[in-house]
Amino acid sequence: MVERVGHREKTRKRQHVERRERQQQQRRLQREVGEAIRQAVREVLEQALQDEVTALLGRAKSERRDPNDLTVVEASCNKCKVQYRYRFYRDGTYERSVLSLDTWVEIKVPRLSCDCGGVVDFEYVHLEPYNRFWFDLEERGRELAGLCVSLRDSVEVLARGNGQPIGIATLNSRVNQAARLAEAFHKGQFERVPAVVMLDGLWLKVLLPTDEEYVDKRGRRRKRYKRRKFPLLVAYGVDPVSGRRWVLDWERGEDEDAASWQRLLERLLERGLHAERGLAMFVHDGSAGLEQAFELVYFGVGVERQRCIFHKLRNVRRDVVGDEGMSKKDRQQRRREVLEDASQVYKGEDESEIRRRLLGFREKWSLKEPNAVTTLERDFDRTLVYLRVQERARRRGEQWKAECLRTTSPLERSQRHFRQKARQVVISHSWDGIEAAIRLVISHHQLADCDQSGDWVAQFEEALLVA
Repeated sequence: MVERVGHREKTRKRQHVERRERQQQQRRLQREVGEAIRQAVREVLEQALQDEVTALLGRAKSERRDPNDLTVVEASCNKCKVQYRYRFYRDGTYERSVLSLDTWVEIKVPRLSCDCGGVVDFEYVHLEPYNRFWFDLEERGRELAGLCVSLRDSVEVLARGNGQPIGIATLNSRVNQAARLAEAFHKGQFERVPAVVMLDGLWLKVLLPTDEEYVDKRGRRRKRYKRRKFPLLVAYGVDPVSGRRWVLDWERGEDEDAASWQRLLERLLERGLHAERGLAMFVHDGSAGLEQAFELVYFGVGVERQRCIFHKLRNVRRDVVGDEGMSKKDRQQRRREVLEDASQVYKGEDESEIRRRLLGFREKWSLKEPNAVTTLERDFDRTLVYLRVQERARRRGEQWKAECLRTTSPLERSQRHFRQKARQVVISHSWDGIEAAIRLVISHHQLADCDQSGDWVAQFEEALLVA
C-alpha cells in the first residue's frame, strides 16, 4: 500500500513594509551611525593630542617630573621663554571645534603651563592653529571650484555631511590659495619645448577699485568698484605627432594690444621657448597687436608664423553680402555656399592644387561676392605656411598632423573649459581669484605638461603643499 504524504503547510507571505516607514527607520539608523562616528572621531583625536603631549614632556600623565632632565623641546613659555621640558606640566584642557567633511565635533585640547605661571606655546601636529577646518573639507572645496560649482552651491554641498554651513568668504579664501600654484606656473624653464605653439585669447570680467567712495545703507564708507573686461592671452604647446595640447603660460592683457602680447612672448622666450630647443612655428588668428609683438621678439632662425585658417574662413563668411533684395533665408544659404567653396580650397594635397582651387573660387564668386573673395586672398600666403613646416618634418621622417599646424580650432575645447568657469563666476572680484580659477581648471582638465593620469585632486593638493 502506497503511503500518502501529507501536504506541506502553507507559508505566509512576508508582511509588506511601507516605503515611508522603511525610509524613517533608515534615517534613524543613519543618525545613530553619524553619532557613533562623531564619538569615535572625538576619542581618536583627543587620544592623539594626549600622545603628542606625552611625547613632548617625556612622561605619562600623573608621572613625576625629573628635575635633572634638561631636555630642550620645540615649545617655550610665553612668559619666561624657557624650553626645558621638566618645567612644563599638564594644566587641564580647553574646548575647540573641528569641522571635517563628514562630521563636526567639540574636542578637549590639553593645555600646558610653566612653573613660572606662564602658558606654554606648543603647536600640535594634528591641529592647525586658528583653523577649525580639517584638510578634507578644504580639499573638497577646491575640488568643487575646479568642477565649476559656484561658491554658494559649494557651501550647501560641504554642509551636507557635517550640518555646519561655512561662510562664502571663508570658502573663497581657501579656494584662492590655488593662486600660489598659478604664480609658480609663470616661472622656471620649460622641461619640454613644443614644436608648435598656438596663441589665442578669451575675454573675462573683473571688478577693480576706483578712487571714488560712497556711503552704504548702514552709513559706512565703501570703495566704489568698476567692472572691466580684459583679455586672457594664452599660449598652448602642441605635439604635432600625437596631437596633445597643454598650457604653457598666460598673460592678463590690458587689451589685445602689442604690449600685452609682447609681455607674454618675452616670458616664453626667457623660459626657453626658441628654435634651438625645437620650436618650429606659431599658429595664431592674425590680430594686429600680436603681429606687432612678433616684430619685437625674436625666437630664432626658421620659426614660422601660420595664420589660422578657421579665422580666415570665418571672416570670409562675415563678408558675404548677398544680392540686393535677397531674403534672409536666401542670404544665409548664400553664406553657406560661399563658406563651403572656401573650405574646399584648403583641402588640396599640395600648394599648387590649393592655388588652383583658389583660382576656381575667384572665378565663381568674384562678381557675386567680391568682398568675400578679397578677404580670402588677403594674406593668403600666410595661411599656407604649414605646408613648408610639414614638408620639413616629412624629410626628417616625422608625420605631423595638419590640424595641429594650420588652425587654432583644436583649442576651442580647451578654451571652452575656461569659458565655462567664467560663466559660473560671472565676474571676478580680484586678480587672485582669476589666477586660482585658471589653475584649478588646468588641473581638473589635465591641461598641464605632465602626466596627470589618476586623482587630479590629490596631485593638485600635493603640488599646493610644495608651492
